Amino acid sequence: MDHLETAVRDEIVALHHLLQAWFRAEGDDDSGPILARFDPGYTMIGAAGRVIRLDGFAKALPTFRGARPGLVMEIHDVQVCHRFDGGVLALYREVQSQGDTRNARWSSVLFVTSSDGKTLLWKHLQETFLP
Repeated sequence: MDHLETAVRDEIVALHHLLQAWFRAEGDDDSGPILARFDPGYTMIGAAGRVIRLDGFAKALPTFRGARPGLVMEIHDVQVCHRFDGGVLALYREVQSQGDTRNARWSSVLFVTSSDGKTLLWKHLQETFLP
């Protein structure tokens, strides 16, 4: 695994750890560390097909805090699909469980590098539920 592959995996896992803690109402209640990981032009197409832009996500985020106590988010099978100057496209499998409920999805994420070239920022996310 090269440096970029490691950075991609680490970023995906780190954001999901923050989100898991947020949904469980653990740790700080400042959404800033979560939102700082996203490019201002971020767009997500959720597994149910709904389009969410960063401003909508930021507005809804406070309502999600503590909404899923006991949630566990696991990341598997991270793959870098395509590299380009200023970014990378990656694929990963996410499994969420809470009590007896479990769901899984494949996600593709487009990262762009920050202006200083040191940080991967989430630009686009597409989720697809697994049967």
